[in-house]
Amino acid sequence: MKRTGKFAAAIISGIMMVNGLCLPMAYASPASRYVNVDEKYDPFAEEEEPVKEVDTSKLTFKERMALQAKQEQATTQKVAITNVLPGHIYIPKQTMLNVELIEAANSKTYKKNQQVEFRTTENLIINGVVVIPKGTVGMGYVYEVQKAGGFGRKGVLRIAGKEIKTLNNVTVPLRKGLEGKGKTDGGAVAVAAAVSLVGGLFMKGSNINYPAGTDFQVEVRDNVDLGVTPEELKEAMNPNIPHGQELTIEVK
Repeated sequence: MKRTGKFAAAIISGIMMVNGLCLPMAYASPASRYVNVDEKYDPFAEEEEPVKEVDTSKLTFKERMALQAKQEQATTQKVAITNVLPGHIYIPKQTMLNVELIEAANSKTYKKNQQVEFRTTENLIINGVVVIPKGTVGMGYVYEVQKAGGFGRKGVLRIAGKEIKTLNNVTVPLRKGLEGKGKTDGGAVAVAAAVSLVGGLFMKGSNINYPAGTDFQVEVRDNVDLGVTPEELKEAMNPNIPHGQELTIEVK
């Protein structure tokens, strides 16, 4: 038993040493870029709680009137458009955009907060005007990643949308995205012998692999003021009109 234990320890130490040498090399990618994000924010969390239905038959007349007044107040508050100036056209919060990955992504080599690019697969049209054309490139990031490991642990890769721009250069904040959450075999497996433990290390799960062109959806995070009135929208979204930071230089 002692020899078996020493043999198992030697193999485990060897595996850890190889991983320690190889993984940094595998992860080192000079082309990789990373995104600064709020680590406390969950882009996949449901923001609004489902409305609970109330059995009004069990309420008194006074309670029913109070409930009706509360519901009317809530409806009025929802009608109010936040983050948008009066009279301006906007992209509503929770608008879904259909997009696809530009490059393949996987849970083996990708790292947390690594930048991921995608492009729209259809136009976003508001009031008959194209605001975000098909093929527009947007930016996302790796929100959660886990490599496949021993004991059948499968990979996890969740790619969240971050932002995309309209034709008139307005930044649209995004959330949600592509979720590939592998199943696990319970993480570690209880074993009775050291030999079984060593064997478990070689029982690798599978990584998540998304090929280029993988379709998914991202969601507009907040109401986005496009900075124009309905009458100005068509001209503002004219692709032949340059948009961006403008400088005036006086030459003496």
